[in-house]
Amino acid sequence: MKINLFMVPHQDDESLTFGAAIRNHLDHGDECHVILYTDGRTSSVRKVLRGEQRCHLHKRFHAPAEEDYTLMEEEELMRYRNDEFMRACLALGVPETHIHYAEGAMRDGDSTVEGCEAVLQEYLSRYPGARVKTFTDLGGNHRDHANMGHAARRLLASGAIEDLRLYVEPYNRRQARKAQRGMILHKEYSEENKHKVVNALQEYKKWEPTRGQFAIGYHSVKAHFDAAIAKPVSYYHKP
Repeated sequence: MKINLFMVPHQDDESLTFGAAIRNHLDHGDECHVILYTDGRTSSVRKVLRGEQRCHLHKRFHAPAEEDYTLMEEEELMRYRNDEFMRACLALGVPETHIHYAEGAMRDGDSTVEGCEAVLQEYLSRYPGARVKTFTDLGGNHRDHANMGHAARRLLASGAIEDLRLYVEPYNRRQARKAQRGMILHKEYSEENKHKVVNALQEYKKWEPTRGQFAIGYHSVKAHFDAAIAKPVSYYHKP
């Protein structure tokens, strides 16, 4: 059995990009730890749910008072996003004890390479010799994604990481390949439990405001969710 650390920048990335990989490792009897390292407070979906911007999913402006939920503040948004994250991880089959919120999580959008390195070092101290899975630092992707890739490469070079895999978001494959000529992209998917990956993705589509379920992930990147549900696969390259 191998121990794997999946470093997740935002609530939904564990399913959109890592989902098939996590399930594949679980299918093979590995231990998977999923670590969320930003707080998710800055999502523009909050303005949509507050009725300040038109909702492209429901084709209207939301009215919280009429829809029986409160005018959402940042702390509430974080709580609801974390709930989506937890439900998705459980749907994938990750034990609750292996779902982690990094202590002092960085503000969404304001991560640093140094902050990411500190998070990595903390979890490597807890799980010595663990294999590390992060997003690639190639392709001009979101800074919260790329910064963890940069940090992981540093620790690989220093010998603190023994086995590193850099995952590429499906929408970033072309740009990542352009950034590194000759890149070989490997695929991971679950032959036995594809439905569990789909179930995890579906958690982000649930819209039941009275139960505190606001489809935040789906509001944010609907097209990415639809594509991942149709084809649940993870892509990675080696350093």
